[in-house]
Order: sequence, then structure tokens, then C-alpha cells
Amino acid sequence: MKFLTLLVCSVCINIQSYAAGLVLFNWQEYLSTKVIQKWQDETGIPLKEVYYDSDEMRDEVLATKSAEQFDLVIIDSISAQLFGKNNKLLPLTTSEVKNITNIEKRWLRSCGNFGVPYFWGTTGIVYRADKVSSPPTSWKDLLYPSPALSGHIGMVEDFTDTLIPALKLSGYPIFSENVNHLKAAYELLKQQLPKVLTYNYIISYISAKPNDEELFMALAYSGDEYSLNDLIGKEIWKFVVPKEGTSLWVDCIAVLNSSKNQQQALTFINFLNSSEIAALNANDTGTATANKAAMPFIDEELKSDQSLYPSLEILDKSEPYRIISDKSMSQRNRIMRALSKEHETK
Repeated sequence: MKFLTLLVCSVCINIQSYAAGLVLFNWQEYLSTKVIQKWQDETGIPLKEVYYDSDEMRDEVLATKSAEQFDLVIIDSISAQLFGKNNKLLPLTTSEVKNITNIEKRWLRSCGNFGVPYFWGTTGIVYRADKVSSPPTSWKDLLYPSPALSGHIGMVEDFTDTLIPALKLSGYPIFSENVNHLKAAYELLKQQLPKVLTYNYIISYISAKPNDEELFMALAYSGDEYSLNDLIGKEIWKFVVPKEGTSLWVDCIAVLNSSKNQQQALTFINFLNSSEIAALNANDTGTATANKAAMPFIDEELKSDQSLYPSLEILDKSEPYRIISDKSMSQRNRIMRALSKEHETK
């Protein structure tokens, strides 16, 4: 919580020094700088990004008065629905954002009516091809790494995603609320602790340490390999979806109900969902777009990349995110806090 307070204060300082325009709360490397430049050139409206590096951090900030400093947020589909129902996000309609009609039908309802589907993808494993002799194929490779990889593993600090490898490897549903399933997952993750270098999200970790030579394999999201390779200027990171299957996520772009620039924010979302802009954004970030009208403009290399657009076999083994009960969420949070504390003291 102390860290969160420091984060919120630094956000306050950054935004107070920013006189006008839109402010987007976002993951790092998750919006094309070319798209931002085109927006600013065409409208004259500046757009600034403020970054978070975990869903929990973002949601805790959005639950405070600090949310009033943002106009837009990139948010996972479950949180979009929950924050929307709590009157934190502005309901959207096609009359306000006409380009919602460009969104592929299978993703359209993911955000409820409180946002527009932005990108979609899977959770998996990124690895350095120059350091890992045998590419990972299973969640077992992350939870029980070879001796050469011990101490070189990255995880994330997330009460849902951190448990995915352990639950999937054990044959349990990713969103299981069974206490025994969660305890078993905790024990698997606990035995992994001595092999883990960091619980920082890999994009944040490498951004802070671009020349780091200690992180070889990590829990990550489809498209992260493109961002990582761009960050370090070398094509050494690769991504795989483990054979056991994974989660299917959808991120949404939403407008804060407290924004004083709602009309500009809606105009930006509409701009972002025009076919060629959506394609530019997907091509630049290396992420799977939810915008069907953009597909003719997507680079062929990306369209044929099964780490971005996985096979039906993998999709059939994967689970879309769903709302978890408060009781189960509390247990998952306790597991995550225990892992973080033990990792800090190891």
C-alpha cells in the first residue's frame, strides 16, 4: 500500500504539470506512438499516457479520487464491467462511438457497454531463444525449470494470472473457486519460489533494465515478445502458449465517468477504431486486434503468427476470463501476498 501511495502521488505530479488534452492510464508499450502522433496532428489535442504495471495497481488507483485525473483507461474486460456497474466508467453506445460496429462480434460483449474491445490474446511463456536451448512447451517448464534456468524465471504479481500455470498443470479450471484447488496451486508456486528472479511484469522489468542478462523465461501475454524485442533492439524473445491451454483475455478502452473531457475521449476511441488506425496500432504493438475492419491491413507476418492468432485446438483448451466471487478473490489475494512476502525474504 505504501508503494501504491507513492505511485499515486507521482501520477498527481505528472498530471498537474500537464496543462491540457487527454490522459490515458495504460500498460507501457501498449499504444502506438505513431497513432498518438496521428491523433495529435489531426485534432490538435495532446494525449499523455500514465503507466501502471499490474491490474491490481490500476484497479486500486481507479478506486480512489486519483481516478479523476484520467480521461481514459485500458482495462481488462472483467474490471470494465465491475467498475462500470459501480458508476466509474461511462456507458458507450454506437451513436457516440460509431466505429464500435468495426469490432468482431465474438469480442463485442466482453466489456459490457462500458468500453470498446481493444486487444485480445492469451497468457503464455516468453523466453530468450539465445539462452533457452529447448523451447518451452508446457507450464511445467515454467514451474519446474531446468537447473540452468533456476534464478532466471519471471512471474507477475496478479491474483488471477499468477495462478494460471499451477491450476492448468494440475488440470483445474483457471477460475476455480475450490479451496483445495487453490491450495494445491499455492504449493506448486511455493516450490517454484527459489527459481524466480522477479515478480515484476516483464515489460516493466526490461524497461528498467534493458541490458539485463539474468531474465531468461517469464509468464507473459501474447504480443509481449514484440515489445521486448523493440525495447532491447534484438530479435531474441519468443512466445509460446503451453500445450495444456491458457486464458483468453480481452482488454477494453473506456472513458472515466469523472473525466472533464468526455467528448474528446469518445472522439479518440472512435478514431482508434477506424480500420487503418486500428491496424497501425496492432502492427506497431504486435498485438491481436479485436477490430475486424482492420484485418485486411494487418501485416501478414502477424496474421500468420500463432502466438497472436492461435489455432482452434489451443482456443478450445483455453478459458475466457469471468468474474470471481469476493471470497475466492480474497483467498487468491492472500496467496499472492504470501508468495510476494516469501520471495522478498528468500
